[in-house]
Amino acid sequence: MILTALVVLVVLVDVLRLRSRASKLRVLAMGAGEHKLLTATGVRSEDSWDAGDADLVDLVPRDLPTVAALDLLGSVDPAKYRSDRWARGASASQAVLVRDEYAETVDPDDPTELVAFVRRVKDHVHAEVDIAVAPGLKAGPHDLGYRAATLRQIGKRPSLWIAGSMIGYAVVAAAVVVDWPWGLVALAAYWAHPVLVFAGTPLRPRDLWVPRFVRTPYLWLKTAGGKKSTAELRQAETLKQAAPWYTERLGRDYHEARRDTCPSCGSSDLRRWVTAHDLVQRKPGTFTMDRCVRCAHVWQNPRLSEEGLGFYYRDFYDGLGESSADAVFSGKTAPYYGRARMVEPFTTPARWLDVGSGHAHFCLGAKEVLPDTAFDGLDQGAAIEDAARLGRIEQAYRGSFKDFAGELKGRYDVISMHHYLEHVRDPWEELDIAADVLPEGGYLLIELPDPEWRLGRLFGQYWMPWFQPQHQHMMPIDNLEHALADRGLITVARERSKAHLCNDFTLALLLFLGAKAPRTPAPWRPERVRLRRVRSFLVWTLGIPAFFVAVALDQTVNRFLAARTDRGNAYRLLALKA
Repeated sequence: MILTALVVLVVLVDVLRLRSRASKLRVLAMGAGEHKLLTATGVRSEDSWDAGDADLVDLVPRDLPTVAALDLLGSVDPAKYRSDRWARGASASQAVLVRDEYAETVDPDDPTELVAFVRRVKDHVHAEVDIAVAPGLKAGPHDLGYRAATLRQIGKRPSLWIAGSMIGYAVVAAAVVVDWPWGLVALAAYWAHPVLVFAGTPLRPRDLWVPRFVRTPYLWLKTAGGKKSTAELRQAETLKQAAPWYTERLGRDYHEARRDTCPSCGSSDLRRWVTAHDLVQRKPGTFTMDRCVRCAHVWQNPRLSEEGLGFYYRDFYDGLGESSADAVFSGKTAPYYGRARMVEPFTTPARWLDVGSGHAHFCLGAKEVLPDTAFDGLDQGAAIEDAARLGRIEQAYRGSFKDFAGELKGRYDVISMHHYLEHVRDPWEELDIAADVLPEGGYLLIELPDPEWRLGRLFGQYWMPWFQPQHQHMMPIDNLEHALADRGLITVARERSKAHLCNDFTLALLLFLGAKAPRTPAPWRPERVRLRRVRSFLVWTLGIPAFFVAVALDQTVNRFLAARTDRGNAYRLLALKA
């Protein structure tokens, strides 16, 4: 009875969510338009449609196969899709109507290529992208061999999806075995899921009649042994080309000499604080962070050389890691709004420079809070030039802050550094430059991870903000305030619990499981692990229940601690140049 109630509850919640989305898919009107039609192989169109004022409309056939339709609805909410600048481009991988200025040649045989194309257009700030049902459009064959690649493209792990699906299937089977009369109710709810989702909506999947309990095991097999997408094959070739560069550098010692004194206050009373490995890319090496007993400054000791930083940063924010980094920074928008709102009571800036801007996600969010402000970005990576091309910033400066200091002097009402100072080798030099570049009356906004947050010590290397080997310095807020005062910058506002993100338990678990699950070989991780897929599947399957616990702890214990102590895993500080 309990298992049945659980199954029915989960099915109903999911049905309501997906059905709501399916119902909000608009249906395109027939008619000729000026847009160009791109179709995947096997898709048939007997009519034409009017895409209106949209620059691109992804066309969804009414008879889109059930699995493709469910995956699509799981990744996009049609009601918000067009107006939401943060929504990632999504596609049914069948056909699109697109204006000539955005049109590209797309491989019609690879369904992930259409998704990637729509995503590129959706990333343009000024592009209007929509999704709609196209009457008369007949879906092409659905190659399930590409499903794993499609899941990876929308940020999901195929092994995690298989594990979750198997757990659900096992719960239904257990309900039938333990108490068959009630178990049949659970089985009926499970079987009826897709029917309840699509009944009465614009979609009528052509294979809706296939029983779910038959389709699902077949789907596990097809998802587990899928094909590589064109993009993944390109990436594999890029990895192959990068291999000699990494092979030549593997095994080198990139550490400089160890410091015996604190770089902040000069004290020699130091304590070993964290010993960590690269838990994200899993590049080889061991890193340590020391804490000064006198001033509480935490820093990497011995620190990495500039060559070492180049080795560990390569393929993280750009190159092979660009897509992943972009997805991470697109996924959590609340901090971007919070930072911009912190400035609002003090000034309405005409020009704002964001240092260490990356893909300029902050500028994109801050523009919603301060629509009359012109945002520019500075970063050493190629992403900053892409951000300007996409319209997220007006001006891109690619290089170091020091390189452009003379050119930027006196031009900005606000300069911001969000999670930037902890990455640089000398944060005090960066503060010197900021103090010099700001005009009198200008503001400097800084956000940093807080090394004084108590969960940081508890989780050790699995506390995400230690982020080795990239984070060089972790400055307590009082130290930063004093350093700013020494440079003529007066602190006017501090935020601690407001800057906190309630995710320490969840991210620590993610890093822990990631460290236990074998990874796909990479140029810096060439060893091949026996039974990699099986072991990875087991780790993530066993980890799924733990994720529910971790999320619950974040939303209760973590949130309570932050609110009660006015502390958190990050802090913000706004200073005025008097």
